[in-house]
Amino acid sequence: MRKLAILLSLTSLIINQSCDSPDKEIDLQGNNLFELQYINAGMSGEIIEKKDLDFNEFIELSSNNHFVKRRVYPDSTSIAKGSYLLIQSEDAKYYEFEYEAESYLIQNCTSSLKEHISILNNMEIFNGGYLPCDGPGFGYRLANQ
Repeated sequence: MRKLAILLSLTSLIINQSCDSPDKEIDLQGNNLFELQYINAGMSGEIIEKKDLDFNEFIELSSNNHFVKRRVYPDSTSIAKGSYLLIQSEDAKYYEFEYEAESYLIQNCTSSLKEHISILNNMEIFNGGYLPCDGPGFGYRLANQ
């Protein structure tokens, strides 16, 4: 029954996302602000929506290939910065982030300062860097600015 509820939730989320009329699309080499929309809790399959989190998170990409990731709690904000590359191949597009310094905001299974952020479509990106070690995945949507 729980799996059915998760499947229905995901289907509803996908339908709602596809029915949105996009105000703006990702400018792959320009300024973009992404806002965390959900966390995929890993192997459990649980999806935690933004409204159920005790923080919000933003990734700001600038046209000079620098990024800032902000995690905003009610009483504090954590910031991590670095540079990024846009990687495009025949079957995938993603951003490779390289952080300036170690941070708990780096989402991967190793102690690397790099992250890979998948470009899902013209409005969404996904960081699944923790998924191979049964950690969460983070889904972001282009924020209306």
